[in-house]
Amino acid sequence: MKRTLTMLALCLIPAMTAWGQTCNNNDFKGTYSALVTGNFITPPPGVPAGPTARAGRVQLDGNGNSSIITTLSLAGFILQESYGGTYTINPDCTATVILLIPFPGAPQPVPFQFQGVLANNGNTMNLLLLNPQGTDVRINLSKQRRASCTNGDLNGDYALNLAGVIINSPSVPSGLFARVGKVSFDGAGAFTAAVQTSYAGRLVPETFSGTYAMDKNCTFTTTFSLGFASGWFGVMADTQAGANLIQSAPSGAVVTGTLTSVR
Repeated sequence: MKRTLTMLALCLIPAMTAWGQTCNNNDFKGTYSALVTGNFITPPPGVPAGPTARAGRVQLDGNGNSSIITTLSLAGFILQESYGGTYTINPDCTATVILLIPFPGAPQPVPFQFQGVLANNGNTMNLLLLNPQGTDVRINLSKQRRASCTNGDLNGDYALNLAGVIINSPSVPSGLFARVGKVSFDGAGAFTAAVQTSYAGRLVPETFSGTYAMDKNCTFTTTFSLGFASGWFGVMADTQAGANLIQSAPSGAVVTGTLTSVR
C-alpha cells in the first residue's frame, strides 16, 4: 500500500508541474484598454470623496514601465489625464502596479499601489487599489491587438451597457443611472441608438443619433444630444469585441460601461 501511494505521488508531480503557470514582466506587454470604477471613501489630501471612474489606454513595454492616457470622472468632474508608472509580474502571475497620478487638487502626483492577477494568457488583468487606503477602486484591463484604428474599426451593431450615478445635473434627476440598448455605427463617423434608460428609477425609452471620431491609437469620442450636449470617451478592447466607455459629457456624473459587438 505504501509503495502504491509513493508511485501515485511520483506520477502526480510531473502533471502538477505541467499544469503550473510561470509569469514575468514580458507577459504583460503591449496595449490594453482599461476601465476603472470605485469610490474614494477616505481620500488622500486634495482628492474629493465620492465615486470615481476612468476609461483609458495603457501602453506597457514588457520591462515594467507603463504610459497611460485616460478620461477621468472624479466625483463628476471630467478631466483628461496622461501619466505613467511601473509594474512587477511575479512568477505566480500576481502583480504589483505603482501609478503616479496627478490629481488637480494634490500638490504633486499621488503614488497609487495596486495588486492583482494577470490572467487569460496575459490578455486580462484585474487590480485592486491597496494604498492609499480608504477606497474600493478596481481596474479591469483587456488587451488590444490592433496596431492602429480608423472609424471603420467601429462598425455595425453593438450592445450598450452603461451604469453609474448622476451627482449633479440640471438636465436629469440625481441618483443611480443605467442605460442598456443597441448602438449602430456606420463605420464612417455616424451612429444611431435605441436604448432604455433608468434615471433614478424612472424608466425612459430613448432614441438618438450622433457622430464619432476614432483616433489612430484606438481611442474615440462620440457626441450626441438628448436635449443637452452629451458624449462618451471610449477605448477599443479586442477581448470584448467592442470597447470600454466613460461618459465624458455632461459633467456631474460618474458613468461607465461597455460596447459589445452583437456579431
